[in-house]
Amino acid sequence: MNIKIIEDMVAGFDGRVGIAALNLQTDEELLYHADEMFPTASTIKLPVLVTLMQQVEDRLYSLDDPLMLRRADQIGGSGLLQFLTPGLTMPIRDWAFLMMSVSDNLATNVLIDQVRLKNVQTWLQEHDYPDVQLHRKIDFGELAKDINQLGTATPAGLNRLMTAVARQQILSPDACTEMLRMMYKVGADRIGRYLPFEPHDDPTPDEEKLQLAGKTGSLKGCRAQTAVIWRGNGENRRGFTLTVMADGDPAPESWSIDAAGVLLIGRVARAIYDQVF
Repeated sequence: MNIKIIEDMVAGFDGRVGIAALNLQTDEELLYHADEMFPTASTIKLPVLVTLMQQVEDRLYSLDDPLMLRRADQIGGSGLLQFLTPGLTMPIRDWAFLMMSVSDNLATNVLIDQVRLKNVQTWLQEHDYPDVQLHRKIDFGELAKDINQLGTATPAGLNRLMTAVARQQILSPDACTEMLRMMYKVGADRIGRYLPFEPHDDPTPDEEKLQLAGKTGSLKGCRAQTAVIWRGNGENRRGFTLTVMADGDPAPESWSIDAAGVLLIGRVARAIYDQVF
């Protein structure tokens, strides 16, 4: 993959950028400052999910087990649960889906309590992801002081984790399929922004349409996404994994879908897509 194209794109971004991409057919990599540590924002929810699925496979509990929404769990930011009535009870599966699909912060903190924060870090260390770290539950008071407080990772480490899920190299194939389901179409406005990807109803047969699963993250001056993009099934599947992490943008934060970091992620994804497909 041609890194010169990427370097030219990144040159116009006023901040730090790290990129890791892998062609799933050829194993060819593209790495740009991929071993530098970046704030993860909500992309750190992927290792929380992986740890949850590991504990389910270890039969510590089931995805069908209920969890109750408590008044004490309230937290702002992204998500839906903060607006719902305490006492609501849902299966763990639904809490995990909300954490990944709409990046629900309340669901994230509840699931970190469920799996235990130290177990997330233990899983990452034992499975050779020392460069992906969850530091604490979501606390916007602490994040206002330092956006690294939630989690930090290298683009290379986070992309290896996404690749392992996409290739079903960790846990069982069923667990990996379920994780991709929970992340399906997440990041359509970022990695999928400039791709021939239809985020709504797409009549194209599954073996022909472009598909996307991933996790986004946003904090002040910071945008990130890790994802897998593919077309086809089984031996005919083609695609790539991509992680882009950008921080240090000095522009006033608007949380716009046209923020510089968001647009950069989309442009990088298009450049990789054109080289893989």
